[in-house]
Amino acid sequence: MAKVRDVMETNVQRVDASATVYEACKVMNYAGSSGVVVFNGEKAVGMLTDRRILRRFVPLNRRPDEVTVSEVMSPFFKIEASASTKEAKKRLLEAAVTRLGVFEGDKFLGWITLAGLDNKSRRAPLLGALLRDDKAEPVEVLCPSCRSGFMEKVETKGEVLRYQCLNCGYSL
Repeated sequence: MAKVRDVMETNVQRVDASATVYEACKVMNYAGSSGVVVFNGEKAVGMLTDRRILRRFVPLNRRPDEVTVSEVMSPFFKIEASASTKEAKKRLLEAAVTRLGVFEGDKFLGWITLAGLDNKSRRAPLLGALLRDDKAEPVEVLCPSCRSGFMEKVETKGEVLRYQCLNCGYSL
């Protein structure tokens, strides 16, 4: 069975607990990351995620350069690097969180995300599993122009050229 250390992310962006939310957001945006680990000196003390910013920072109605990361960060849900990926999935789902901090003792090694676990699994991705056996049902889209007709596909050789309303002739 795969271990957490085999699938964890180690290149996790870091910020100091005294950094502002604005500074943390700049780090996240530059790295294209949805979260950062918060350190107090050499010790990992929590994390700040885009989800946490929406739920904890935004309601404060304050400027991001006036609020420190330590005021809005979330604590870590920890897991050992030697734990199984099955245990990691179980903890993520039970705690209703998106990531776990991976530690060896008190030393932060990285984090493991639910999305990362799903991508590393050997089973088919969810979308593929849903579409594998069933054909997609036709979708009816109301015409944005006349609002009384429905858009129909106009195809040539199996390729969709455009969608056109049979009622008013509007096309996309």
